[in-house]
Order: sequence, then structure tokens, then C-alpha cells
Amino acid sequence: MEVQEFGKQNSRKIMLLPGNMMNWRQFEAVIPLLEKQYHVIAVSTDGYDDTGKTTFTTAEAMAEKLEQYIKEEQDGAIDLVLGESMGGATAGMLFHRQKVKVGAMILSGPQYMNLGMFSWVLTAIVPRSQYNLTKKIQSVDKLPWMLRLYTRGDDQKLLNQFQYVAKNISLATLENATKEALRLYPVIDTFAPDPEAKVAIWYGSNEPNMKKAMQKLKRAYPNAQDHPFVGYGHGDIIGHPDVIWQGTSSPL
Repeated sequence: MEVQEFGKQNSRKIMLLPGNMMNWRQFEAVIPLLEKQYHVIAVSTDGYDDTGKTTFTTAEAMAEKLEQYIKEEQDGAIDLVLGESMGGATAGMLFHRQKVKVGAMILSGPQYMNLGMFSWVLTAIVPRSQYNLTKKIQSVDKLPWMLRLYTRGDDQKLLNQFQYVAKNISLATLENATKEALRLYPVIDTFAPDPEAKVAIWYGSNEPNMKKAMQKLKRAYPNAQDHPFVGYGHGDIIGHPDVIWQGTSSPL
């Protein structure tokens, strides 16, 4: 795990957790805006910290590690956690467990991934495809069709995201992340509804499978704010702070 801090002079603390394959630099575009008002804690989780010496295992295990960090380094509390894509699984566990004080949560692009009896296709194909992709991606022409289908985003924006792909990602990390993506909503289904939870859900209007995701998230968090970004695909909005912060609802 790697942690970078910005705007430490500010009192309100925001923790940023990147998506699958990405490290903390996925938030480089938005950090300069946030650090003017917030103490920003940008995290590269285990498996994505460029060292090749850690492995992502489960969202619970990562939440436990972050809880220890928050206790030791942040006086046991943060005001908000933002989980981008797969980072939402860890953010969700951190927020749900409340072993440390987490005031509010933003889930950005929390797609519903479960394909029922066909989920084995994801676990069998996607991690290996992602692993190969981290080694080979060079141009829009080489973006695989499955990635385009998953994101429904702009090809050039998608290619731009690959500058933030972590180094030395292991196949085991990607396999575990895929399993956690499939497990995310079955876990959320076990949560008792919490109408008091301060939660916002951000997503691109072009993202697939968000209708099912919203149904399940709204059951768990009945008063969650939702904000679709019109014309954007999965992961597109993180590189556009001007779009994110103009008229966007926040649970803080």
C-alpha cells in the first residue's frame, strides 16, 4: 500500500481509492482542485502500489489495513471516502464497518458485474486479458473489444487512463479483484437499509449495468444521492474535475 497526502493544512479529510489496475495517480487531475479545501489522502492499495511485493486479496482485508492506517495516522477518522470503480468495494467495506469514523461515501462507477451462471467467463478470461493489457496497450487500435464493451467510454479517454496503470501488477491481484467485483453486490444485499447514511453515487450515463446497481444501492442506502454524467462512460469523469464539481451532489 502507498499513501500520498495533499492539502494537509486543511481539516476535512477525503480518502481516494482508485479503480482496478490503477494507482493513486488516477486522481492527478482532481487532486489540485481538492487540496485547496481538503486534506486529500490518495491511496494505492495492495497489489497496485508499483512494488510487485504486495497482492490485493479482498475488500475486507484492504479495509482492515486502511482502518489501521486511519487509527495511527489520521486520529481514527476521515470525513469522506471516494471509491472509483473497483475501489468502491474497499470503500464500501470501510464505510459499512465503521471500525473507524467514516462520515460519508462516494461510489463512482460501481457497476453491477454479476452475470449469474455466466460469471465464470469473467473470472476465466478478464484477469488474464487485463494482465496482458498492462503489458501491451499502446494505441486506440489495440483496445480489446471486451474493454470497450465494459466501459462504453470514449476510446481516447480510455487510452489516456492507461498512463495511471500501476506497475508490477500480478495476475493473482487481478484474479482476486475480479472475484471481489462479482461478490460486491451479494455482500451489499446483506446490509440492513441505512436511511441515515451519507452516500452519493456517480456514474457515466453510458455505463452498462448501472440500473441493477442503483436498485441494490438504493435498497441499502435509501436516501443516497445519485448523479449520472450524461455522455460519459466508465471511468471517464475522474479525468475531468470541471465536470465533476459543477452541479454535482456531495454527501458532505
